[in-house]
Amino acid sequence: MRIKAGRTLEGAEKDLQYAIDQITDARSGQPHEELWLTYLRAVGNALPLLAQSFAEPDLAASLLTPTYWQIFQGSATPSNLTQATSREAATQLKVLEAAKQELGKVKALAARPGLPVVVDTNILVWWAQPGDIDWRGVLAEQGIEAAAVRLVVPIVVIDELDRQKYGDGVLAQRAAKAIRYLDRRLTGSDPGAAVPLAKSATLEVAIDSVRDRAAMDADWRILMCAADLDQLHPEAGTRVLTNDTNMRLRALHLGLKTLALPEKYRKPHAVLSAPPEDEQQPQLAQLSDQGAN
Repeated sequence: MRIKAGRTLEGAEKDLQYAIDQITDARSGQPHEELWLTYLRAVGNALPLLAQSFAEPDLAASLLTPTYWQIFQGSATPSNLTQATSREAATQLKVLEAAKQELGKVKALAARPGLPVVVDTNILVWWAQPGDIDWRGVLAEQGIEAAAVRLVVPIVVIDELDRQKYGDGVLAQRAAKAIRYLDRRLTGSDPGAAVPLAKSATLEVAIDSVRDRAAMDADWRILMCAADLDQLHPEAGTRVLTNDTNMRLRALHLGLKTLALPEKYRKPHAVLSAPPEDEQQPQLAQLSDQGAN
């Protein structure tokens, strides 16, 4: 479930409850009105609020079923229209109640303690294992105060590691090692549960909330995971953990904060990102001078 940009979790929760109340009241009926009229009014009241709060699933669109349009057009006898409306209202209440339960899970997920830190794939491949890092020290060096760190690994990161592990090079070896590390840490825990690590940190896997995954590359899906967490819990100050320059630029473009690991945590033979162009020029000049000598 994804909340639309600009909406808070609390606001979405109120909008959803309002929609449930509207449909529930409509089912009770009004002595002076037909059931189908009260239902249509209830849907009309609920639609704009659901539309402004929920991106996935689109709860507003889910109310506009073929049966709704039959009711709207009155294309049935009065008795059949009443029965159809009663069934439709009951069906939509089940949908909205299920969404309420899902929203409760999202709310509990957002409320987990610790600074949310969404982990980029390159961190697990080329840097020290998460349990071997002094997270409070890393944060302190960068002026961030937090009693604990909540490391979040998007499911797409595991997909990337699985793809990278095939081959004979260093990348394949490191990716396979990262997969084994996650397996050791997470096996035996409940799906999505936060597993304690050493040095005031927890580790969890986040299932992708984006339905149209094919439309996004892996980096964007990682950033969407961070953006969702940041929106659900804005006061927590979600970070994207990456030492990749392109990833940092993308995060900044989305208004997301980033976090980098100090060089002492880089594994030997790690692949380095290309330095910015203004840093390359002195190096090129120095090489040119050496060649001339």
